[in-house]
Formats: sequence, C-alpha cells, structure tokens
Amino acid sequence: MAFVTTKEMLKEAQKGRYGIGAFNANNMEIIQAIVETAEEEKAPVILQASQGAIKYAGLESIVAMVKVMAEKVNIPVALHLDHGTDYYQNIKCLRAGFTSLMYDGSKLPFNENVD
Repeated sequence: MAFVTTKEMLKEAQKGRYGIGAFNANNMEIIQAIVETAEEEKAPVILQASQGAIKYAGLESIVAMVKVMAEKVNIPVALHLDHGTDYYQNIKCLRAGFTSLMYDGSKLPFNENVD
C-alpha cells in the first residue's frame, strides 16, 4: 500500500476506534516478519528503530528496508524513531525518511527536559 506518516495512521485509528501495533526491528528478517504478519491481519503497522538499531544496521539501510517492504504490501506502514536521545540524530532520522520520533530527554536535567 504505502509508506505513510504515523500521524496519518493514528488519525485513521482514532476515527476507526482501533489500536496500532508498534514493533522494534533492526534487520530485514524482523522487518519482513512484522510486516508480513500485519498484512495477514490486514492491520496497519508502525516499525520502530532505536538508536542501537541504527548503529547496528545503519540509518539509510533501515529506511530503505522499511520502504521496500511497504511497497510490497497492502497495508499502511510507518517508521518511528524510538527513544531518540540526540537532537542532531533525530533530525537526520526525519530527513532520511522516518515518519515520527519520540524524543527522550530523560538523561537531561529536569529544567532542560521540560523547557
């Protein structure tokens, strides 16, 4: 179907009153298993990559693998950065094709975290 933004996907879920699974993946086999299972269930899916997964597989590789799988299936697929701790890495992920991110400021002092 399509590689879509997480925002689009969540708006549809809210309208339809259903939840969406979000699963961490760091290699092609895991990405394939998640997407193929979601397609069998006719369910949209959010694939998540952590900073560790990006270090392991490479930023461009993760984006490319997810986009390739999204083109092969008839369900919406989104790519989310899970616990992005570095501002510049977060920007790189969005520019590379991630459709959403969760910024993790938990290691920052309280005042910086809520600023």
